[in-house]
Formats: sequence, structure tokens, C-alpha cells
Amino acid sequence: MKKIIYLSLIILTIGCKKEKPTPVVPDPVTTIQYNFDSESNSGLMFKDGESMELLTSESRRYEIGKVLRVKAVNATTIEVANFAPVDIAGATILLTIEGQPKPVKLFQIGKIRAHGVQEIKYSFIEGETKFLDVDGGEVDLAQYKTTGIPTDKVSFDFTGETDLIKKLKSLSKLKWKIKYHEYDTKDIPTDNWKDNIEAKDIRRFSGLIINLAYLFQAEETKTAFLAEPITGNDKVLLTTEQKQAAFKKILDMSNINCGVAVNVSGLGGGGLLGLANHVLKDYLTADICFIAVHEVGHMVGFSHDSSMTYPTADNRGAVVATGIVYKDMLAKGQLPIKPSNYYLPGDL
Repeated sequence: MKKIIYLSLIILTIGCKKEKPTPVVPDPVTTIQYNFDSESNSGLMFKDGESMELLTSESRRYEIGKVLRVKAVNATTIEVANFAPVDIAGATILLTIEGQPKPVKLFQIGKIRAHGVQEIKYSFIEGETKFLDVDGGEVDLAQYKTTGIPTDKVSFDFTGETDLIKKLKSLSKLKWKIKYHEYDTKDIPTDNWKDNIEAKDIRRFSGLIINLAYLFQAEETKTAFLAEPITGNDKVLLTTEQKQAAFKKILDMSNINCGVAVNVSGLGGGGLLGLANHVLKDYLTADICFIAVHEVGHMVGFSHDSSMTYPTADNRGAVVATGIVYKDMLAKGQLPIKPSNYYLPGDL
């Protein structure tokens, strides 16, 4: 009997123990999302009727690896701009602050329309100051809430998991910085430049330059280029090392100043790249390497005596090798810009 009473007391004691309070877990930090997909939330670059001054503004020079460009306007305001003629969805904008160990996930873009542009204030100025870094750690930017961040202390990039974003990110292998120009005889003494270029010219060029960069970043292009017999300006075959150096020169070109050629299909040399409108129209459906890569050859120092620009009599050279790869990419729908996603079919 005593045993039964003792056992009952144990059970009663256990049953009366207080449960430990459940800790209150704060809401996880979430990354704010913006859309720049309509007239109500964004402007539009390269639209018909835009002034020549704006079309060719230096402020519109962009890095080919940052087609989705974010830049600081001042300590509290940033500009978001899409230099591709296609909508971009699912991007995350990364902010690097001088002295901070890791980039911060500043905000997500649900969608930004083709050539969309918009200025916004940093969200931490008026809203939540806690963010996540690229490894998921919490970062508090409260120290910048009142003053903002000096423009020379920040840089931006983008990332994302969509096929388009991955292709656009692959362009960071190149150092090209793109700007569009209207040239005339006072700039460059030739009659082969279009007067009064149009917004449509630049819209077309913006897609071509992305696809051309994508061609050159691809390993299959490099492989084909290095395997191809290519002659130099002395008509002697380049060694593998010389071809490697030439290919690297192409990737490392810096400022590329793009204009619209007339009377000829293309112009090129130094940082100058001119292409005729039939090339700007055809790049989505046809191989344009015979012209575009020809001019790139001039830009890295090769003359018409080299098969970097014109094929040899037996049809070998840089334009042939790259053309084969470009046509294959077209056939497989691998290029970033294509007829199905270009935003203004009337341009084509």
C-alpha cells in the first residue's frame, strides 16, 4: 500500500511540473521587393522622341557585366536601370559598403521592364534597417539612417537564379563599358556615320552588344578560336599563344563607343564600333560575325591582311570560327536576347 501511495506522489509531482516557456522568436529579416514594370513605378530609356543629348549621355555608359545597373545618385538615393531590351525578373541587388566584410542583399526586383530606369531612396532611410548579407547573416545599417552612405563608399551588383540572369552575369568575364554615340565628320572625318541616330538604333544595338559579349564569354567560342588557323597582319599563322593573347585582348577591351554606320556595313578601330542598321536588325536571326567580329578584329589591332578580319582563300579565320558558334547558339535559342523576349517587335 505504501508503495502505491509513493508511486502516486511521484506521478503527481511530475504532472505538476511547470513547462518551460517557449522562447519568442523574432520575425526573420526579409528582403524588400520592388517592381519597375510600368509607367507608374519607372521611367524608360531609349524611347522614341528622346533627345540626342540624353540618348548619347555619358551617364548612360554601363559595364557589360552589369546590364542591370545600380548606381548611387547621392548619399540617400540610388538609380536602378536595365540596359537590356528585355524584361528582367527575379534579381537581387547586392550592396557592398567600404569596410563591411560581405555584400548586403539590399532588395529584390520582382520585375524591371526592358530599358526601365528609376530613382529610389535607400529603404533603410525611412524603413527597416536590418538586412541579410550574402551568407544569410544579419546586418544592421541603422548607422546610415540619418546621413545615408557617401557615394564613393558603395558599389552594387546583381544576382539571381533565372536562366536569363545567369547568362547576363556571365558577361562579367568581359571588361567592356558601352556607350552609344552620334558621330559626324567633325568627330571622325568620314561620311559613313548616320546623322541623327534614332532611339530604335540604340535599342537594337543594346541587344546586339549583349549577344556579341555572350558569344565571346563562351568556352566553346574560345575553343573554336584557338583551334582555328588565323593569320596575323603579316599573313603568317598565329601561334596558340598569340591567339590566346588576341582573345584576351577582346575580352579586356575597355570603353566601347558604339555608332551607326551607313554606306558600309561596319567600322571599327580602337574603342570605336560602328554597325549598319541591317546588322542591328539581323543579329537575332542570322550570323553577324562576318561583320561584327571583323570590326572587333580591327579594334584589337588587326588589319585586312589578317584573317582576324577577312577569311583566307580556303575560308578559314576568326569570323568563320565565331560564326559557326553564333549560328549554333541561334539555332538552340541560347543567346540572351532573342525574338521571343525582345520587347518591341516593331524594331525587328
